[in-house]
Amino acid sequence: MTAPITGTPPANTQLPSTGGSTNPLAGLNDSLTASDFLQLLVTQMTHQDPTAPTDDTQMASQLAQFAQLSQLSDINTTLTGQGSASSNLTTSIDNSAALNLIGKTVTASSNQIAVGGTSATTAVSTTVPAGGGDLVLTITDSNGNKVETKDLGNVNAGNQAVQLAALTSGLPAGAYNVQFSLKDSAGNITNPATMITAKVDGVTFASGGAEATSGPLTIPIGAIASVTSN
Repeated sequence: MTAPITGTPPANTQLPSTGGSTNPLAGLNDSLTASDFLQLLVTQMTHQDPTAPTDDTQMASQLAQFAQLSQLSDINTTLTGQGSASSNLTTSIDNSAALNLIGKTVTASSNQIAVGGTSATTAVSTTVPAGGGDLVLTITDSNGNKVETKDLGNVNAGNQAVQLAALTSGLPAGAYNVQFSLKDSAGNITNPATMITAKVDGVTFASGGAEATSGPLTIPIGAIASVTSN
C-alpha cells in the first residue's frame, strides 16, 4: 500500500478527495497550476512505501494527465492571443470601412430621422408581412408629441416606402422619431421595423466601434443594410 503523503502541499492548493478515484485533479480548485501538479507528483513519489511502490500504470496515467494539463494551458494562451488579434483586426477593418461611407447614401435600421439641412433623411420604409393590412406612418418629436402622420391605406405584403420631403416640410430642423403601425384583417396592430435612407456626413469612433453620422443622427455600422454612391 502507498503511504499517505505527509509533505506540505503548495499554498492555496486543496488536496483531492480520493473517493476511490485515481484522478489526481479531482476536487482541486481552479488555482492548481502545472507547477503545483508536478510538486504534488514529486511529493507522492518521495513518500511512497518502498515495499509497495506506486503502480506503474497509475504513475503513467498521472504523467499523461500532467502533459494534457500543460498542453491545454498552452492552447488556452494561444487562443486568447488569437482572439485579441482578431478583435483588433475586425475593429480596424470596421473603422476603415466607416470612413469610406462619408458622402454615401445608406439604408439603415433606425427609428429616427433627420429633418432640415443637407443631411435630411430622404425616405423611410418597412417590410409588410404576408396578408398586408392598413399601414400608418407616425412622426413624433423628441418629447413624444405627434407632429405628422401619413395613412398609406391598405397595402400588400412587401416593401413600402414613404418619401419625407413633403411630409416634413415646415418642421423645425432636428431629430424626430418615426414608427409604422400595421393593422391586419383581424384587427391586430403591429409595428414593423423601420428603415431610413440618409446621407452619411461623418464618422465617430466610440468605445463600441465606429458609427456613421447623418446630421443629428448616429447610425451604428451594423445597422446599415446597403450603401449607394451619390
